[in-house]
Amino acid sequence: QGMTVGSCLCKAVAFEVSEFSSGIYKCHCSKCRKAFGGASSAAVLVDETAFQWLRGSDRLRVYETDSGFKRYFCDGCGCLLPQLVERLGLVWVPAGLFDEDPGLALTSHIHVDSKASWEVLDAQTPCLRAGFA
Repeated sequence: QGMTVGSCLCKAVAFEVSEFSSGIYKCHCSKCRKAFGGASSAAVLVDETAFQWLRGSDRLRVYETDSGFKRYFCDGCGCLLPQLVERLGLVWVPAGLFDEDPGLALTSHIHVDSKASWEVLDAQTPCLRAGFA
């Protein structure tokens, strides 16, 4: 597999991934719904050694809730950006940021106990009531 490149909406921030640690998963928690403005977030996990900023890492800003939930975003376009999950040594990467299809399958839905009442989940993808743990 070659490098997979991603960027924000205004292209000021770009990154590359050399290897994926997971397929795509969708999180249905209330914080992800708020952050993404939709029914869920779609993301992949990448080992921090397989992730590299190409440009614009100085443009990252962070929003943190009182509970410690963080979201990084571009200071130009406001687009959500990848962030290191230090306790796991993994980088959380929103799947919609890839410039081309990364060729990954949807592998799970997480936090489905708190999904929006109006969302319909597919029957094939495994659903976890809470997170991965």
